[in-house]
Amino acid sequence: MSEMDIECPMASKRLMIREMVMENFKSYAGVQRVGPFHKSFSAVVGPNGSGKSNVIDAMLFVFGRRAKQLRFNKISELIHNSSNHRNCETARVTVHFQEIIDMEGQEFTVVPDSQFSVSRTAHRTNQSDYYINDRKVSTKDVNEKLKGLGIDLDNNRFLILQGEVEQISMMRPKAEDKNDTGLLEYLEDIIGTHKYVEHIEEGGKKMQELHEKRQGMIQRLKVVEKEREGLEGKKQEAEDFLQKQAMMLTHKASAARINLSKYEVVIDDASRKKGELELKLAYERDKHQNFDRDAKKLEDKFQIADKEHQALIKALQEAQKAFAKFEIQDAKLTTDLTHVKQKLRKTESKIESDAGNMKKLEEEVMFLEEEIPRCRAKADQLTEELGKQESVLEGMLLAIKGEVEGYHQQMSQIRMDLAPWEKRIGECSARIGISTTERDALARRAEDAKRRLEGALKGLAAAQLSEAAKRRQIQELEAAASRCRIQIDQHREELRTHRADEKTLEVQAALIRDKVSTLRSYVSSTQQQGGLVAALMTAKSRGEVTGVYGRLGDLGAIDKQYDVAVSTAVGALDYIVVETASDAQKCVEYLRRSQLGVATFLILEKQRHLAAAAEEKMRTPEEAPRLYDLVKVKDQALRPAFVFAMGNTLVASDLDQALRLAYSKDSRFKRVVTLQGQLISESGTMSGGGGRPSRGRMALGSSAPKGGNVDAKAAQAELKQAEEELQSVTQALKSTRDKTIACEQALKAAERQLGELESSVPRARMEVEAEEAKAHDIQTRLEGLKAATEVDAEDMKQISALEQQIKEEEASLAQLNSQSAGLRSKISALQQQIDGAGGDKLKKQKALSVKLQKDISDAESDYTRKGVQVKANAKSLYKLRKENVKDVALKAELEVEIVKIGDSKKALEMEAEVAFLQRAEREQAVEDNKTALEAVKGERDRFQRDFGIVRQTQLNIETKLEDLASFLKEQSLHMRKVEAEYESLVARLCKDFGQEQETMPKEGDLQGQSADDHIFKAGMLESELQKMNPDMEAIEAYRLKDADYNSRMIELEVVTAEREVVRRETEGMRKRRLDEFMAAFNTISMKLKEMYQMITLGGDAELELVDSLDPFSEGIVFSVRPPRKSWKNISNLSGGEKTLSSLSLVFALHHFKPTPLYVMDEIDAALDFKNVSIVGHYIKDRTQNAQFVIISLRNNMFELADRLVGIYKTDNSTKTVTINPAEFTVGTQDCEKDTAAKDQEHKHSELAAAGQAVTVT
Repeated sequence: MSEMDIECPMASKRLMIREMVMENFKSYAGVQRVGPFHKSFSAVVGPNGSGKSNVIDAMLFVFGRRAKQLRFNKISELIHNSSNHRNCETARVTVHFQEIIDMEGQEFTVVPDSQFSVSRTAHRTNQSDYYINDRKVSTKDVNEKLKGLGIDLDNNRFLILQGEVEQISMMRPKAEDKNDTGLLEYLEDIIGTHKYVEHIEEGGKKMQELHEKRQGMIQRLKVVEKEREGLEGKKQEAEDFLQKQAMMLTHKASAARINLSKYEVVIDDASRKKGELELKLAYERDKHQNFDRDAKKLEDKFQIADKEHQALIKALQEAQKAFAKFEIQDAKLTTDLTHVKQKLRKTESKIESDAGNMKKLEEEVMFLEEEIPRCRAKADQLTEELGKQESVLEGMLLAIKGEVEGYHQQMSQIRMDLAPWEKRIGECSARIGISTTERDALARRAEDAKRRLEGALKGLAAAQLSEAAKRRQIQELEAAASRCRIQIDQHREELRTHRADEKTLEVQAALIRDKVSTLRSYVSSTQQQGGLVAALMTAKSRGEVTGVYGRLGDLGAIDKQYDVAVSTAVGALDYIVVETASDAQKCVEYLRRSQLGVATFLILEKQRHLAAAAEEKMRTPEEAPRLYDLVKVKDQALRPAFVFAMGNTLVASDLDQALRLAYSKDSRFKRVVTLQGQLISESGTMSGGGGRPSRGRMALGSSAPKGGNVDAKAAQAELKQAEEELQSVTQALKSTRDKTIACEQALKAAERQLGELESSVPRARMEVEAEEAKAHDIQTRLEGLKAATEVDAEDMKQISALEQQIKEEEASLAQLNSQSAGLRSKISALQQQIDGAGGDKLKKQKALSVKLQKDISDAESDYTRKGVQVKANAKSLYKLRKENVKDVALKAELEVEIVKIGDSKKALEMEAEVAFLQRAEREQAVEDNKTALEAVKGERDRFQRDFGIVRQTQLNIETKLEDLASFLKEQSLHMRKVEAEYESLVARLCKDFGQEQETMPKEGDLQGQSADDHIFKAGMLESELQKMNPDMEAIEAYRLKDADYNSRMIELEVVTAEREVVRRETEGMRKRRLDEFMAAFNTISMKLKEMYQMITLGGDAELELVDSLDPFSEGIVFSVRPPRKSWKNISNLSGGEKTLSSLSLVFALHHFKPTPLYVMDEIDAALDFKNVSIVGHYIKDRTQNAQFVIISLRNNMFELADRLVGIYKTDNSTKTVTINPAEFTVGTQDCEKDTAAKDQEHKHSELAAAGQAVTVT
């Protein structure tokens, strides 16, 4: 095998795709077989739009890609859909694999039992299923199966889609972030060295942490070593002093032992009393715990009862609302019922009145009908009687016939003349009576209607007045409700404002309270520090100490804007500056004797070596100010102290600048502080920036201060101002909370009032509707009543005719009477003469005849009048009966309506009764619960009062105990001091002077002795020792410092060893990563050079490390020199050159880590004819250990393929045909073969037209 070959040994087995089966996938309708593929080089060809790329999409689909990665939104969109195949439910792709062993030439052997298929089915529900050999599996199973057979599903190197070949060449040397991929990451993923990256980063961080920790330990170790060296001379001096000191210590120990005995007696007595009080306190605490437990139970009980009460109140309100709705409905029904009943009463009254009138008319008609025959009989009887009496009269007249005959004849003649007139007068009078009766009957009906109209008008006026009043009431209620809503909105807005103010004030109060606490601590510490410095300065003025300059922060000044920076960055500002070490020692002795506390001293003579640095002017990065250069110092001799304290610390405006300065190349400036107090140390650690920044530790201003306590007065003033502000905010918060409570109460009251108003408005509206209905009903009847008061045209015409007739008849009657008056007077005169002729008897008989005639006339008139009255009454009765029928129907309707309203009312009352009972039950429940709640509250309040008494008793005992404990603590403190002093003295005597413990003063040996005597003797000895001026603590201090030094050295060695372990592990991983990567990189780079030279026939290509010392820092550059051209970066090449370069890299990577198959989509699109041929021949000749499936439209590519898969589309459906070019014969002279080939071709065409896959060999 040549050097350019990348074939694997023939005996090794590899994976290949045998064929693909697609069913309703994308453009493939039905079952379509693509393949079989060749073991080495297969080409997929076909016109644009035929579905070639769908072959790759099918593979991606099977290998688990999502729909969006296949340029679709949903998996269901992959299902075929065309005019001939519209209802496909699933799409399925099956890829058939097999493992083969390559033989000589084109032959190969299939590894037994190595054939398998991987399928994936997509459903309309956007679900998909995976199968291996038709057995349903998960995506993970498919991935594991294919990865185990060498398919790189992680990096997808086996797959190059259309246009992706150029993207390989366009990669950056290194990824800019974790989500990007550069050429370095691309190669590391393939090589496999990316697995070390995370471990190396973790090791680097851990090593940095250990390094910083070690540096800190070294600095502290150096400080301890210097302090130990400083104690060496004092230790020697102290050892010479110990002999005389032993006697003094013995006297002091004796005095301490005597005082210790006294303290023991006092403490024993106090402890006894304390024990008694503790027993009482334990009893009270048990009692308190029981009370506390019971109080919690009562409080829980109260809270539960209160919640139940609130729930019952809410339920009651709901019941009240429900019952109020029933009340409104009941009010409406009641109003409707009242109105209907009033209407019914009027109708019944009218029916009753009409019934009475009808009865009266009927009785009158019956009476008249009975009277008419009697009148007729009476008239006949009277006529008969008149005939008899006239016969008697005639007999009497016959007796005086001669005397009165002439009168009778004249009277008879005159009566004969008067008879027509009498007849006419009678008829006229009868007609007048009938007409008058008829006219009166018609006029009486209109009068009755007028009376009813007046009543209706009064009812209408009352209804309208009531309606107006109700409307005014509604307006008032709505206005009140509107005002109430405005008040509610105002209260809610006020409540929101108060609550917001309350939250703001709470935050302000918390902030100010924190500020006050900080300031108090600061002022306290400042006062303590200031007191210590002041004491030293006072001692200096008295000559007790010398060489004291003062506190370092008080000896210089800095501008106000650097206050936080200098206070944060310079810890030595609180150091006290002295001239020499002996001055510092004297100050320490003075502070110890005066029990003023501890201070740190900065010895100026030790900093003389920094004098040159104090005068040096340095150039800083970004011209950032050096903190030291910002300090104004009055005494220039003090500048070395500030150089010691501040060093080369820089000041940055913000954290970004601080980071740039700290990590700049100039190693002198690694310590940076920002104006906000964020500090970056020399080791790189960052601190500060949180909470209240440190400030006020150095004098502020443009000139050097005269000394004194810096910012103490300002801090006290700020504290006072903050306390006043806190008091103001607290008062404002209390006022706001009071306003909030008042506003909540006002809001609840307004909401209750609004609820009442809103429930009243519907009732008032229903009352208005009832009055409107009543007025409307009256107005409806009013027109009829008005019409009834006015006589209708017919009646008016009849009345007018009757009145005219009456007038005419009366005129006629008057005329007839006038015309017949002469005849009557003549008869009357003749009658008088006749009456005078017959005497009294005749007169009586005549009077009787006249009377009978008059009675007959009256009877006839009565008969005629009653006949006319019967007719008139019959007519009126007819009209009344007609109206009565209407009134009875109306009454029935009203009664039905009353029944309906009554039924509705009863039903409503039943529902309302349930609501009423529910409301009553809930009211009772609320009352009962209220009583129970008040009982629980009362019990809780009483218990809390009792609890307060118990608590007060406990507090009293605790106060006594605290006082006693304070006394005991004080005495014990004194005793411990004395005991510590005694033990210290004894220990020192034993340790420093070699005395035995048994020789120390005991309590029995010291009985009767005075502690003052021993103290006096010790004082005398101490005076003598003070003149010697030794350091009594030098030996112990040296011993402690030496022990501290040794322990710190051990800790340093442990951290150093741990750092070395981590460093070795990290460096080992870095070396393995570098070695493995460089070995693979060199192999790939060499193979890339070979591939590119071969493909381009003389060009050159290289993978170069941007940083040759560290390939992982800057990445890898892909450089190319096309034939007869200069070296260029690959990004500056043409499309074809980029494609060739990328393919060279792909083939080189294949040599480094082969993958069994490659699928490439139009990788030759950007290549010219020549380069296509070169790439095609390379794939044809040099890739015998892998399977290539290439989609191409270039004939000089696909003509080199071992197998051609043709893709074409008919009837909106893609179909395939596969041929083996090596066995496909054209133009043979053998007729039989030619005929057979044509028959075979014709058969294949028929099969292709039928939509089936065809394999031609």
